[in-house]
Amino acid sequence: MRVILSLLLTGLLTTSLSAQSIEQKDHTQDIAVVKSFIADLADENKALDVILSQHLIIQNPSNNLYDYLEASLQEVRINLMAKNTNDIVYMPYGNMLRKEISDIDTEDLDPQSMYFLHYKKRQMLAVYVENGKIGSFTLVSKGYNKAHFVRY
Repeated sequence: MRVILSLLLTGLLTTSLSAQSIEQKDHTQDIAVVKSFIADLADENKALDVILSQHLIIQNPSNNLYDYLEASLQEVRINLMAKNTNDIVYMPYGNMLRKEISDIDTEDLDPQSMYFLHYKKRQMLAVYVENGKIGSFTLVSKGYNKAHFVRY
């Protein structure tokens, strides 16, 4: 009986550990995408329209959207000018403290593809990565003390 119980517990433990490892994502590729995006933004010689085409997913293109995104990218670029990009910490959603993400509504997006960039322990940018590109770098309020990623 002990042998059967022992085998059963071992099987359950192995299944549980396997399920946990499946749920956890390797963030290496996504973080490399975000780092490349930040490096290009920090390079003042890199045109914003080139950054848009190389790094962002734009599902509903329009002139107004491109103008908005270029202005938003310029804002991030200005913010990066006073920072050493090597000191930026790239934090996956799952590694954030609950109080830091309690106001984020993930909606139908994969939280494992959400990253929060910190500089000197202060959040400076939130990014959503999708299919090897930036799906969003814009968090906006949706009311009721919640914010969500805007998709372009």
